[in-house]
Amino acid sequence: MDVYVARQPIFDNDKNVIAYELLYRDDDKNFFDLSVASNIATSILLMNSYISFGIDNLVDDAKAFINFEMNLIKYDIPLLLDHNKIVIELLEDIVPDKIFMDKIKMLKSKGYTIAVDDYVEGYAFDDLVELADIIKVDFFGNTQEEIKRICSKWKSRGKLLLAEKVETDEVFQWAKRIGFDYYQGYFFSKPMMMKSKKMEESSFRYFELLEELNREEPDNKRIAKIIETDATLTYKLLKLVNSKFTLVSNISSIQHALAILGVDAFKKWYSLALMQNLSVDKPSELLKISLTRAKFMEKIGEQSNLKRYTNELMLIGLLSIIDAMLEKPMDEVLNTLPLTQIIKDTLNYKETPLLNAYKIVLDYERGLFAPATQYCEAIDFDCDQMAKLYYDAIKWSKELFEFMQT
Repeated sequence: MDVYVARQPIFDNDKNVIAYELLYRDDDKNFFDLSVASNIATSILLMNSYISFGIDNLVDDAKAFINFEMNLIKYDIPLLLDHNKIVIELLEDIVPDKIFMDKIKMLKSKGYTIAVDDYVEGYAFDDLVELADIIKVDFFGNTQEEIKRICSKWKSRGKLLLAEKVETDEVFQWAKRIGFDYYQGYFFSKPMMMKSKKMEESSFRYFELLEELNREEPDNKRIAKIIETDATLTYKLLKLVNSKFTLVSNISSIQHALAILGVDAFKKWYSLALMQNLSVDKPSELLKISLTRAKFMEKIGEQSNLKRYTNELMLIGLLSIIDAMLEKPMDEVLNTLPLTQIIKDTLNYKETPLLNAYKIVLDYERGLFAPATQYCEAIDFDCDQMAKLYYDAIKWSKELFEFMQT
């Protein structure tokens, strides 16, 4: 049976990642079979899959928010997982009975953290909410006035409030002002359009080099000269290409690196240095997302009919959050960059041969597995490989991120 796993970060008031919500399905239709036996079997399979993936590899030192429906709670499935690593997220359509409430009390007594999902004003089961530690408030399902009333009601009772579906930094700042504790959504990748981040002088040098690397016939001597005028860039690149992330070692100079790696491979590693430069004053999660998307897209390219575009796909993944890095609209950013038209159009979500691969990555992150599967078919990619490649990309990006910080 195929198991799909994706994750969405959850932030605190300082935009530090404190948890990830893990999203999963056993197929592209419904999570559970109607028969009890199949329900239990599927649940155990999913839990074991997380164990075999390794919760720590998926969420690092953070916690994992995992959705549980009623039968999973009644059959004690959460007890399979460490109470220190998970948050039990109760789906909004649960109608609790006495058996269910007793199970929640038992889990609380064993140290499990309970969250109520997609809370809206007028939710009928306050007794269940009273047992919860965290209330996830749906920012699409409530008006601002309703959200204020929810905040006032439950903060006074000691509950932690998590704002769900926060799409912009403006909404994040508002939720923070009225008392929310945690945030989930895509505000980190959709900047306020009225803000603009000034690009530092060193960043212009990075883009100057990117332009030279993207010429039909790059001039290796000019490339080396540009790099060698920036000691920090020289150090980063030599350190990176001498690492376990390349197939060569003991590179002694920029020209040596160019000669051994070739321009295409060198461009790939240079792009990593570019993103690190732009992310200096941004939440580290942005760079992690960039790296994960880059590797995920590269692997999709290698195993589909897009093999000849693997370099472009990796660069698209890396640059997919550059609008958040520079706090400008994506089309405005791309107009200033020396990129091929196919890369620009794909990042602007226009129809290109690479768009389906990009859609796979974005939808998979959001847990939209059914449409992701359809895009797989369009590029002759085996959708059964998505979970493994996504996990491998997370692991690779985690290791690379830690290496880049040293």
